[in-house]
Amino acid sequence: MWVHDEWHASAALLHARPMPRDGRRRVSWMRPTAPALILGSASPDLFGGMQTELVRRHSGGGLVWLDPGTSAWVDVFVPTGDPLWHSDVGKAFHWLGRTLAAAFADVGLPASMHPGPYEAGPSEGLLCFGSLGPGEVVVDGRKLVGVSQRRTREGSRFQCVAYERFELGPLASVVDAATAARALDRATGWADLGLAASPSGITEQIISFITARDTH
Repeated sequence: MWVHDEWHASAALLHARPMPRDGRRRVSWMRPTAPALILGSASPDLFGGMQTELVRRHSGGGLVWLDPGTSAWVDVFVPTGDPLWHSDVGKAFHWLGRTLAAAFADVGLPASMHPGPYEAGPSEGLLCFGSLGPGEVVVDGRKLVGVSQRRTREGSRFQCVAYERFELGPLASVVDAATAARALDRATGWADLGLAASPSGITEQIISFITARDTH
């Protein structure tokens, strides 16, 4: 059985949540109160002086621009030893990637999971949506859902983000114009693909498919 909850707070507080310790699967609708720039655990801080909330997450991956009005953010926790948990870090993404792809396919987008290894892309991994990792969701080769993972002895937390329309926002300032253009070519949002849906509608669709999962 899944625990389903919603969190409405600053991006900093949402990323600071402790890992669950009750041994139960959990899917969380994350609702930040304001836009924020999200750094991966190893991302450089290139935004000195910018008047925007800047948050470093514990999971890996590149830089993310998060606007709560135009994006869908869902966290998924799987406890160690659960049938959905996998000891291989890369393969641990696969069940979730297949589920996310199925959620978008159900509403008419030809989505699929990227089953291959990590691809750094034109920004050499600096921009999350300029790269492509195992289990992430693509449509016609363009990244639709980014997924990062944090692992502790309690389990694995996956952070999933999709955009209504993909834009680099402030991230365009940290790469040259050619790199920004190539990164934009590698990513997409659901409205860019012709799907008329609100971020809350997409979030609910994703959560319904995740909570329907039992095993691999």
